[in-house]
Amino acid sequence: MAQHEEPYGKTRRGSLAGRLTLLAALVAAGIGLNPAAAHADTWRTATAQAWGQTQATASAAAQSNARAALTSLASQLGEVCTNVTSSATLVYVVPSGGGYQYSGTATGLCAPPPPPPSYTVSRTATARGEGSTSGAAQQNGEAAARSAILAAGGDCTNYQTTAVTYVYRTPPGDWYIYDVTVSALCVQ
Repeated sequence: MAQHEEPYGKTRRGSLAGRLTLLAALVAAGIGLNPAAAHADTWRTATAQAWGQTQATASAAAQSNARAALTSLASQLGEVCTNVTSSATLVYVVPSGGGYQYSGTATGLCAPPPPPPSYTVSRTATARGEGSTSGAAQQNGEAAARSAILAAGGDCTNYQTTAVTYVYRTPPGDWYIYDVTVSALCVQ
């Protein structure tokens, strides 16, 4: 295959190799930013300061403030932290001995909270159905009751019509009304 000279002595093959290298680097970066990587546990650290009249109160306050800062940071990121540890370092002593300033540091393993537990519940709904035939009215009532169950949320299965109650029929017999009760098992 013949190589064509480009300005400054580069060849097209060399340009193609450079482009492929750049493409490979971009793909690798994209893989590193996928959603699964975004949900990995991460060690996070927060710092805060506090004053106190004694070393013990200043140290405790600085550590408490650092823990609160870590909790706030995690909350902003949609995370919760476990294995939190804290420490404090003396920063300043008031010359007259009237107080102490400490810097607190809190570190924890932070990650998105686990999904809430799921459980199965039985749901029941009753809806009124109308139609030009008895069967159509019952089907319309069943469909409306199913919709009411779905509107409550969750993933539902095992739908069963548990009751059909006659309500009314117009005197010429061209319109029917039924109340239909449907039950289902739903996972929350």
